[in-house]
Amino acid sequence: MDLSISHLQTSLSNISLDKFRPIQGLHGNEFYNKHGIEHYKLLAYLSTLFHDQEIFDIGTHMAASAIALSYNPTNTIHTFDIQNGHLNKSEQGPTSIQNIKFHLYDLMNPVTRSPWAERLLASPLIVLDIDPHEGSMEYDFYCWLLANEYKGLLFLDDIWYFKGMRNNLWHKIPSEYKHDLTPVGHWSGSAIVSFDKDLVASWKPSTPLNKSWTLVTAYYDLTAMSDASVEINKRPTDHYLANAAATLALDHNLVVYCEAKTIDMIKALRPECLANKTRYVVNSFDDFPMTQFRNKIIENRRTHPYQFDNRNTASYYLFCMARYAMLKETITSNTFGSSHFAWINICIERMGYKNLVYLEDALQQYRDKFSTCYIDYLSPQLIANLPSYFQWGRCSMCSGFFTGNADYMYKVCDLIEKKFHHFLELGYGHADEQLYSPVYFENKDLFDPYLGDYQQMITNYTLVRDESWRPVRQVLQNAYNQKDFDTALLVCRLYTKSLRAGTAAIDDPTFLVFIKMYVVSSFTNGTLEDFNNIKELCVTRGIPFTSLI
Repeated sequence: MDLSISHLQTSLSNISLDKFRPIQGLHGNEFYNKHGIEHYKLLAYLSTLFHDQEIFDIGTHMAASAIALSYNPTNTIHTFDIQNGHLNKSEQGPTSIQNIKFHLYDLMNPVTRSPWAERLLASPLIVLDIDPHEGSMEYDFYCWLLANEYKGLLFLDDIWYFKGMRNNLWHKIPSEYKHDLTPVGHWSGSAIVSFDKDLVASWKPSTPLNKSWTLVTAYYDLTAMSDASVEINKRPTDHYLANAAATLALDHNLVVYCEAKTIDMIKALRPECLANKTRYVVNSFDDFPMTQFRNKIIENRRTHPYQFDNRNTASYYLFCMARYAMLKETITSNTFGSSHFAWINICIERMGYKNLVYLEDALQQYRDKFSTCYIDYLSPQLIANLPSYFQWGRCSMCSGFFTGNADYMYKVCDLIEKKFHHFLELGYGHADEQLYSPVYFENKDLFDPYLGDYQQMITNYTLVRDESWRPVRQVLQNAYNQKDFDTALLVCRLYTKSLRAGTAAIDDPTFLVFIKMYVVSSFTNGTLEDFNNIKELCVTRGIPFTSLI
C-alpha cells in the first residue's frame, strides 16, 4: 500500500466520480472538485485498496463521504450519525446506493460503541468527520483505537482549519502514526493515521543525508517592560501562548528561549514525546546584550520621530533583534547537530492556518541561503534617505519565519546586527525588518527570497499560492519602476515557477502587467531561457508573443 503524496497525485488522476452524478442531495459541484480542494476522490481511491470489507463512516451529514467510499461496490459502507436532517431520502438520493448502510446511532459514546466494537476494530478503514470539529471526541476515539491495537487506517478530515482539531487532536498524535494528505485531500486538512510506524514512514519523503533542522522560537513578556505601550499591554501572555501550540508541537529539534515565569506554561504545550528534541533556554530579557541600548533607541526616536506603530516600542524592537542573537548562539552550540536553522514566531498560527499546512513542505526544501519572504520592494535610493526611510516604518522583508544553513544563517544574522549598530549610531532604531533591505542590497548572494505578504510567510515559501497579485504589484512593479531590472528579473523568474505550477491565480490584466515587465527586464539582463519562459506563458494564456514586442 503506497499512500505517498507523489503516488496519490498520479493515482487520483485516474479516479472519476461521474457515476454518482444521478445521485440527488449532494452539495452542488463540491463533491466533484479535484483533489487538493475536496477529499472525495481520495476517499474513493482508498476504497479500492480493500475488497469485500466493511468500511465505517462516522458523521453521515449529507452522505458525501459515504458515497465516495461506496466507489468500490465490493465493500459495504456503514455510515453513522446522531441526526439525519441533512440527508436526502428521495428515491434517487444516497439511500438508493446498495452498498451503503445508514445508521442513526452514536458511535462516539464508549457505551453505545460497545456492540459495534468488534466490527470497528476489524475494519480496514474508518472515516471520522463529526461536528463540531472541536477535536476532543476525535482524540478520545483515536486513543480507543490505539488501546485496542487497531490495525487499519483512520481517516481524519478538517485537521488544519479548526483550531480545536489542531490543538486537541492533530498536535497530540505522534508523527510516527500520522500522515498529512492535505495536498491530495480536503483544503481544510486531511490525514491518515496508522499504528504501523514502518508503513507510515514509507509514505513520507525521506530526509536528505546529513541534513536536519533546528528551529528557534521565543516568548518574553514585554508588558513587564518599563516602556510598555497601550498597544503592547493589549497583547499579554495569554494572547501569544493561546496561539503557540502549533509551533511548540512541531516534530523538529526546537530551541525555546523564555523567562522563568513562563517556562512551565510553555513546556505544557510541547508534547512529551518531543522532549528529546527540545532545549529550553531560561533567562531574563535584559540578559540580551542589546537591551543596554533601550534608552538610546528611545532618544533616537525623539530626534528622528517614528510615526508608524505604537506597539513597536524600544523593547519590542530589541526583542526582534534578540532573535538574531538567539540564532547565532544556537548555531554555535548546535545541540542537535543540525545542518539548517530557522526562526519561527511562537504564535505563527495567528498568520493563518495555511502557514501550518505548508510548513513541512517548506522545511523539506533545505534551502542553504537566507530565505525570507519578500513583501515590498524599497529601493536603495529610498533607503539612503534615512529620515524618510525610518520615519514611517517601511519594511520590505519578513522576520516572522526565515531559514538557512548554519553558515548563511549566521552570516546574515551577524550582518543584521551590524546594521543595527550602524543605524543606531546615526540616530535611528525602529524595526528589525528595516535592516533587511540594506543588508540584502549589499549581499544579494547570501539571500534566496520568496514572494508574498505576512499572511503568506510560510504558505508561499515554495510557490506563490495566496493573494497572487501582491508580488506583482508590491515587489515586481516597484522594482521595475525604479529600473532595478536585476531584482525585477529575479521576481519574474520566481513567479514563473508558480504560474507553471498553477498555484498563482491572476486575472488577465495583472498577467499582462507581469509579462510586459518580464519582457523589458529580460531585454536588459535576461537569457534565452527567459524569452522561452515568456513565450511558453503567453501560449498557455493565449496571448501572441509578438504583441508584446
